[in-house]
Amino acid sequence: MSQGISTQIDAELGALIDACEKEPIHIPQSIQSFGVLFVLSQDCHQCVAYSENAVTFFPNLANIDCFAAKPSELLPAPLLTELENANQSQQHTLWSIIDELSYFAWLQNGLWVIEVEAYCADSHNWFDLELQKGLDRIKSCFTHQSLIQALTTITQAYTGYDRVMLYRFDEDWHGEVIAESVRGELQSMLHHHFPASDIPPQARAMYHHNPVRMVPDSHDEPVPLLMRSKHAEPVNLSRGSLRAVSPLHMQYLRNLGVAASASLALFEDDKLWGIIACHHSEPRVIQPRQRMLLLRLIEFAAERLWLIHSRQVERYMRRLHDARAALAQSSHVTSSPHELVQEHATHWLELLRSDGLSYLRGERLTSVGEVPSHGEIVTLVTSLEKKNSHQLFWHSNEIQDDMPDVFKPNSPFAGVLAIPSKIEGDTFSYLILFRKEKRLTRKWAGAPEKMQVQTKSGTMLGPRKSFGLWEEEVRGKSLPWRSAQLYAARDIARDLLIVADSMQLSILNERLEKLASYDDLTSVLNRRRLEEQLSQSLNTATRYQRSFGVLLLDLDLFKNINDNYGHHVGDEVLIKVCEVIQRTLRETDVFGRWGGEEFMIIAPETSYPDTVNLAERVCAAVANNDWQELPAVTVSIGIAHYEDDKKWDAIFERADKALYRAKANGRNRCESKLKIK
Repeated sequence: MSQGISTQIDAELGALIDACEKEPIHIPQSIQSFGVLFVLSQDCHQCVAYSENAVTFFPNLANIDCFAAKPSELLPAPLLTELENANQSQQHTLWSIIDELSYFAWLQNGLWVIEVEAYCADSHNWFDLELQKGLDRIKSCFTHQSLIQALTTITQAYTGYDRVMLYRFDEDWHGEVIAESVRGELQSMLHHHFPASDIPPQARAMYHHNPVRMVPDSHDEPVPLLMRSKHAEPVNLSRGSLRAVSPLHMQYLRNLGVAASASLALFEDDKLWGIIACHHSEPRVIQPRQRMLLLRLIEFAAERLWLIHSRQVERYMRRLHDARAALAQSSHVTSSPHELVQEHATHWLELLRSDGLSYLRGERLTSVGEVPSHGEIVTLVTSLEKKNSHQLFWHSNEIQDDMPDVFKPNSPFAGVLAIPSKIEGDTFSYLILFRKEKRLTRKWAGAPEKMQVQTKSGTMLGPRKSFGLWEEEVRGKSLPWRSAQLYAARDIARDLLIVADSMQLSILNERLEKLASYDDLTSVLNRRRLEEQLSQSLNTATRYQRSFGVLLLDLDLFKNINDNYGHHVGDEVLIKVCEVIQRTLRETDVFGRWGGEEFMIIAPETSYPDTVNLAERVCAAVANNDWQELPAVTVSIGIAHYEDDKKWDAIFERADKALYRAKANGRNRCESKLKIK
């Protein structure tokens, strides 16, 4: 949390926020009035609950006691048949269109919860045509910014809302509007920030149950649920669209000047990354077919967004590879690691977006660029050795808060990244990067307010009344350290250590050869050697009319392991996966790390069916492995085969596309890609 916000949220306001986060919004015992709701026993023999407005969609119920009546008297027979079939097939959700009504049902604690909405019939191929049109628009985006802007434009086109914003969460769950499409009287909120309290944790958690949230009318009165038994447990409505909205949120929307809203979640793997927030100046309902269409487009767009991101990381890793190669080459003519630092530091500072760099080995300190004083650096290292037990790296983008006694109060430096490397015994060298304070003015949609309200759940933080622009000056922070930068600095530090420990020519040549051929974490072949093997296999296949296959593997949801368990556990998982795969391979197979959590297997003298069989064995071996204390992981595999290709890039491209399809089709599976002849 930024300093300006944290100083204004005192203990009393924090207590109000905590109370707000405990509001039971998943069991409101009421719905919004744009639909009706029924709750049946799982065997469909009796009605357990229904919404008070059921007669608006079913006039024949006006003079019927729904609890005494059979469900067949309340709901259409085809729906009940589908529910019975779902019970037999152990299906937990279903969606059906009957007589221009949409029925969405899900099984919840032994009860069928059924939402009914109006459904506007359309041409039989409307969904397919519009889906293809949206997919084509998304496929035409090749940059992060063009894609997120296209998402807001597409969403506005299909919903008709006046303002559509893409709202990205930061590490503290504050949000920033990073793209927007706006028209009409609603003002632009592009680049505005919203505090985490606007979307409390339990509201964010709801998106994992239903990624779409809709409020067609912010002045709508909730419709109560009528229960068969007064002692029955409240019905959990998390999966549905009709769930009544917290009165606090309804007031929040009215304070914002919004008559209708909708939000659609964007996930990175299983983590909520952001939401597409839609606002309208008049009441407005998104039809079920439009919601379904938008969900499909957003899911596809999210996959493409992460693909664009992974390509950016890949380009960054190529730059890192070049920097490491340059370090290895120059070590032959340099007499000490300190000279290597002076020679390459400028390039490293550009690669790692840092203002200065220091290298401490023994008593000698070498610095390049803007760095703190010698005494401050020594104090920093002493503090790190006392507190952090020489972990892979230590970093901060607000050093004055994390280590207040290290730098002088008026120090311009706010960011530190320190990588210790063991020399011998308890002696370590340190590669330390520094970033200066990055002052910025953050635009908030309204100043922080402390509004107390009384609810059924107690005293809570009330909805904000002010959404006028409030600017906050953020100080004491540098740019945050990105994951790719952390590992790039670690790799450079490791290479530097190898060079420093290998000044004798014979030892140096041996270690640099390994550095050039093998991945230093997993000890399998690195990308450079894999590319050489691909070229060699292609030449052999072309010259002697032989065959070979290529498998491109990627660990599923690996980012979650790093986020939830730490990078050291992630490294152990990578090492273990390599061990499992190597036990599965034949002696002639070539195995290596392509980059990150992506690996490659080259299978020489192997037919296409045998290549597929090999992929299935590898996929099963990883999925069925006993991980013991490590988190379990699976792999997705893309399969390609030599088909008279002139360059190995074409084979790799087919394997990469197949891998992408394996990910899109559910992960932990193999997909192949052959040439279209």
